[in-house]
Amino acid sequence: MADLSLKLTAFEGPLDLLLHLIERDKVDIYDIPIAAVTEQYMSYLRSMSEFDMEVASDFLVMAATLLQIKSRMLLPKQSAEGEEEEADPRQQLVEMLVEYRRIKRAAAALADMKQSAELYWQREPMFGNLVERTIAPCTVQQLLKALAGMTAPDGKPAAFIEPQAFSVQDKMADILQRLQRQPQGFMLNEIFTAGSPAEKVACFLGVLELLKLGLITISQAQRFAPIYIFGKQGQEEANDVS
Repeated sequence: MADLSLKLTAFEGPLDLLLHLIERDKVDIYDIPIAAVTEQYMSYLRSMSEFDMEVASDFLVMAATLLQIKSRMLLPKQSAEGEEEEADPRQQLVEMLVEYRRIKRAAAALADMKQSAELYWQREPMFGNLVERTIAPCTVQQLLKALAGMTAPDGKPAAFIEPQAFSVQDKMADILQRLQRQPQGFMLNEIFTAGSPAEKVACFLGVLELLKLGLITISQAQRFAPIYIFGKQGQEEANDVS
């Protein structure tokens, strides 16, 4: 017997070869012309240049399956009365091809995603070089010793910060008094130029409360322009001038 030569490196398996033949000829996968496809499949196997039995065994099994389906398709259909008509012998092959095509497309999509991801370089973690340290629990005696170190020799705290309390009502009164002195209004940020953060918060809350009560108005000529505070009378005069 002459040595057979078969090379199947172009396809991943018999289903891949069958799907290639069907898509090449634009055949409906749900209505495969089994005779034509079988002939093309057998012709492809005969045209190979190398033979590898381990690789080709699956292809030869598929060839036998195609020949069996072809022979069943050639037999006349005979069904007795009351019996269901015989199922299409191509049905199982069609289901295998549809599932294989779905997996192949998903694999191609994943390959494209991998290729796109390779265009990006991942930055190293910002805190990757930190050494994890174990913190031992602190005893009550150690806390008392630390507290003693924070006090002055006379037993009084080394530093004492008096809490600052600012009344929102007082800030409201200050704003109204300033508007009486400046009926033409003034810029909002002028009341935040000095003072502690707590005092600035009290001023801001005072402005909001005055707005809520309708005792003042604020206006801005355009975006990013200074914001002005007016008393009701001052705003009317500004509108008359404009």
